[in-house]
Amino acid sequence: MEKKLSQKTFPIRIKIPSWIGSIVFHLCLLLLILFCLRLFPEPPAAPSDRLASGGIVLKKNSGNKNVFVDSKNNEFDENNPNIAENNPTAPILEKMLDGNLSNTDLSRNLPNTIGLRNASQQSANVFNALDFGTTKIGGNKLPASGTGKGGQKTLRIFGTEGTGNSFVFVFDRSGSMSEHAERPIRAAKNELIQSIDSLENLCRFNIIFYNENYSSWKQHRAMPEATDQNKENAKRFIEGIVPTGGTRHLEPLLEAIKHRPDVIFFLTDGDEAHALSAAQLDKITRDNSLRSQINVIQFGVGTNRESNFLQKLAANNRGQYVYVNVIEL
Repeated sequence: MEKKLSQKTFPIRIKIPSWIGSIVFHLCLLLLILFCLRLFPEPPAAPSDRLASGGIVLKKNSGNKNVFVDSKNNEFDENNPNIAENNPTAPILEKMLDGNLSNTDLSRNLPNTIGLRNASQQSANVFNALDFGTTKIGGNKLPASGTGKGGQKTLRIFGTEGTGNSFVFVFDRSGSMSEHAERPIRAAKNELIQSIDSLENLCRFNIIFYNENYSSWKQHRAMPEATDQNKENAKRFIEGIVPTGGTRHLEPLLEAIKHRPDVIFFLTDGDEAHALSAAQLDKITRDNSLRSQINVIQFGVGTNRESNFLQKLAANNRGQYVYVNVIEL
């Protein structure tokens, strides 16, 4: 009998690459996450996290009440209780014009333009960034122009006064300043050092001592700030000055004007023998163009040594003139 050989059949196995399985798995996981997120709606934002909004409105008087008009020509009565809800910028603008703007007003009404979601944080940031000055137009406060706090300083030297944030001191160092037991030069140095010590950090200054020639503490036009280090360097420069030589006023004054300071303090014991001519006084006034106030301090002996040309120098340049009797120093 013939034996039949039995054949065994094996199933065909298809091998799937692992990266395809990874993609399918992560895709299913992502779909599951998205499905779960749709089941749970986003909770409402807390009152303190609401985004602020703003706009521009105009104010007009209508009888005994104020009416605000927005960019869509909608009018809002100030007595309408819904005005803050319908157009919150109307009352905030009114308070800003009256100078009564508060931190609370800003936190409720300022637009979210600086990237902060929390309105209270936004208002605090704005208040730290803004510096409201005291300049007024029509009774309403506006931001101050010019330098910031500490930039302006009023200096008083031997009775003359000048206010600004940049100063140049032009002091005589001729040989006559050492007379009368060196009272003139010692008094001038002491007054100068005290004035420099009182300058704010944001102020700028320079010092020029002169006889027939002049020497500046700093040569460049950009005057240094009144930092502690610069003040110390300036005081060493002052202490090293020795009176000697004659007197020539014109060149140091023109040099001071080139710095374009707010105030120039000019001190000299010169008299009519060393007077500036009318042409020289005119040149100083033209070059200055009323930009700098020039205060003039004249040292002398006795009570009748006032010099006419020094008085004109101050008067032509919005300055003050004072005569100081050195015997009384």
